[in-house]
Amino acid sequence: MRIILNNNSMTPIYEQVVSQIKNEIITGTLAEGEALPSVRALAAELKISSLTVKKAYDCLEEENFVTTV
Repeated sequence: MRIILNNNSMTPIYEQVVSQIKNEIITGTLAEGEALPSVRALAAELKISSLTVKKAYDCLEEENFVTTV
């Protein structure tokens, strides 16, 4: 998964993660049923807090873009 964060943006980091994952889902880059990286793995890859990734994943689940199993 390719997520690019802009630390100079006024948009919070978790919202940047949410919008980029939504974009990948909508464009079909991320196929239905394909697993997202774990919270810890994505946090380590992006060098951000795992709580930030968790918040992004929670937002995606609230908006029915992903389901947690």
